[in-house]
Amino acid sequence: MQKLPKLLPAAQPGATSTRAIASVNFKPRRPGLSTTLVTILHEVHREIGFLSREFDEELIPTEEEVSAIIERASARFGIELSSAERDELLEHVEKDQRLFGILQSLVDDPSISDIIVTNYSKISIQQSRKNLTTDLSFPSQETYEAFVEKLLLRAGTTYSTKRPISDGMIGSYARVHIVHKSICESGPYLTIRLNRFSTVSISDLVSAGLGPKPLFEYLQALVRAGLTVLIVGEVGTGKTTLVRALSSTIPTDESILVIEDTPEIKLEHPHVRYVSTREANSDGAGRVSPSECIRGGMRMAMNRIIFGEIRDAEAAEAFVDVCASGHPGLSTIHARSAKEAMTRLELFLGRAQRGVVRAVVNEQIVTAVHVVVFVSICKMTGKRRIINVQEIGPVSEGLVRHRDMFRYQVRNHLPTWNVQCKISAHRDLIEEGRSPSVLSSLTEVLNLGIDKDIEMAGRSVEL
Repeated sequence: MQKLPKLLPAAQPGATSTRAIASVNFKPRRPGLSTTLVTILHEVHREIGFLSREFDEELIPTEEEVSAIIERASARFGIELSSAERDELLEHVEKDQRLFGILQSLVDDPSISDIIVTNYSKISIQQSRKNLTTDLSFPSQETYEAFVEKLLLRAGTTYSTKRPISDGMIGSYARVHIVHKSICESGPYLTIRLNRFSTVSISDLVSAGLGPKPLFEYLQALVRAGLTVLIVGEVGTGKTTLVRALSSTIPTDESILVIEDTPEIKLEHPHVRYVSTREANSDGAGRVSPSECIRGGMRMAMNRIIFGEIRDAEAAEAFVDVCASGHPGLSTIHARSAKEAMTRLELFLGRAQRGVVRAVVNEQIVTAVHVVVFVSICKMTGKRRIINVQEIGPVSEGLVRHRDMFRYQVRNHLPTWNVQCKISAHRDLIEEGRSPSVLSSLTEVLNLGIDKDIEMAGRSVEL
């Protein structure tokens, strides 16, 4: 049976998760292997070849074969192992056989969104945006660095002192971000973001409590009608997952272009193409910018554009330009509210277009972006929720007007969404077709039923 790692008390007060930590009786952090055992382990690795070849299920030796290899390695060094030491080495070798080595148990835990490794002996996780330290440890710094190199190989990328930061995907569910030890304190720093939905539908998100069905029907109607939706939130709030679910609404006779720096969005659609941006190589050549991909997409006979994340002025200008030209899109941006997202977008465009007055920038925004959806973590339950939905525009007295459509709050132990406005600026578009959204038919308050976490808290809070 796979042994799960223990979670140690967080360093900061209030940073623990009651769902993740069931007991206060923690064992101290397990130390790494002794120098002698590390030496034997390296010899075992060299013989088996775990650290130098691609993972191959058929080449994994049996426990008996590994035991024999350990005995041969220890004999070469003239060392007699105790039963406990032999078992410890066997445990490490068994973990190395897995795709993610000693981190596999964390990868398999559906409650964990991120795995953060600072050095060989410090491994943390994130659950509901809260950081917790585990008792896991690599045998040595050398073993850890070899593990990182293996992950880079699997992700089809590399790093060095000339290119110290690298991103890649392993399969469709694990994004790895690695920082070379030459530019960090201990390092290398490894962060693994885990995508828990190989495929995702709107019904999945309703079941997960992200929002009620009528709210999603409204968003689906917007996307189906060809309007641009911007998903806003902080890291790990489910922005990309929501983009993937809404993309399933795009009619099957339209062509989609997906542009990302690290490929994460995979769609089940008959007409979808994927383009990746690229950083310059160590010689400063070969960069493919977001704006180049977006503008190139306008020559690719595409109907829709899905842009992974707006991170800078160049990307913001290109995305706004292509959407304003009649190509509806979906994208994400980091911000702590819908209002802050508009401010960031305004600042990006201001940097990209020096000297342009604010009113002109705002006109560009409202021409391109129609709806902003803010997602965040509910402070009471730790669950991802759609917090606010706003329709954008028009510009009045040089400022962008916002119309609140839905807003989340916890009321009487219920996660509820207040229908703030029942008249959409896009009413004619969203009330047409096979699956219309008629806001006027909705009740004032939508909910998902009693939430056990809220019920246990026994109080109300509004975000």
